[in-house]
Amino acid sequence: MVSGSTGGTTGEKPRDRRTGLIFLLSLLIAFSIWLLHNLSLPYSVFIEYAVDVNTSMEGRAQRSESSDLLIIRGKADGYYILRQRFGRPKVLNVTVDPSSLVQYPDREDLFHVSCESIKGAIVEALGSNVELEFIVTQSLDFVLPKMEYRRVPIIPKLSLAFRSQYMQVGDISLNPDSIDIYGDARILGAIDSVMTETIAESNIDADLQGIVDIIPIRNVTYSDKNAYYYVRTERYIGESVELPVYAAGLPEGKEMIILPSTVTLTCRRQFSGRDIMPEDFRLEVNYEDYLKSVDFKLIPELVSSPASLLSYEISPKFVDCIVIDTVTETE
Repeated sequence: MVSGSTGGTTGEKPRDRRTGLIFLLSLLIAFSIWLLHNLSLPYSVFIEYAVDVNTSMEGRAQRSESSDLLIIRGKADGYYILRQRFGRPKVLNVTVDPSSLVQYPDREDLFHVSCESIKGAIVEALGSNVELEFIVTQSLDFVLPKMEYRRVPIIPKLSLAFRSQYMQVGDISLNPDSIDIYGDARILGAIDSVMTETIAESNIDADLQGIVDIIPIRNVTYSDKNAYYYVRTERYIGESVELPVYAAGLPEGKEMIILPSTVTLTCRRQFSGRDIMPEDFRLEVNYEDYLKSVDFKLIPELVSSPASLLSYEISPKFVDCIVIDTVTETE
């Protein structure tokens, strides 16, 4: 009897442990659901930020971190608030118009800005994370030391491959096509341009456009960090035509002999354009250029062409020119 009773009690213990584990697991799940729900709710709290100002004040550093903390009261969900509570205050990047910055009269490089005057910029920097209620901090101080600057062009790096019968028309367009660079005068003196990252595309059969980063240079600050680019692309047809070369600008009593008198013009025209005809073109050599030449060899200039023309080459590239006096017969 005693042995049977002991066996029954032993059999109940695993069942009790399972019940306890299920209860604890249910409690943990319920707590997790409660926590996730509460973290998703909005709360009105005070939040601190370090502020990194970006400005375009001419002749000075383009960015500086304030020595003051920005304290605001705003509404945000629990997840965002929890992230903000850990570690150092998060950095808020605020773009400030130079007109909002006020220089201290006794400090050449120290400026302050009223937080109320840049409220719109703060709201923009906060984005959708925080609904701003009011700003506690009245003003922020920034050190913006004087810096040398100069304007230099942006040089694009290209690696473009076009589909058969497609080509680039004109040069690549950049906006902006030049930027201001700031830094030590000795460094800036050695910089005459800045380069973009490589714009690499293949099998191109349409206009190309996008945003490309400008390659940074150590200890140099840029007024812009990227540029918009545009490459015009056209489908073309290749054709050739024989054309005479005419003399232009000859004074009275002069005649020019051109050898050869005709050249071959090989061109690419728009696919949608009409067939080209010899009368669509006019090639000339100019008497003024003849007088400046050393060996009297001139490159014919295309002075008239159809609108569909994309590019061309002439063969031969040079023609020989001989100027003679014309004989005037007298009665």
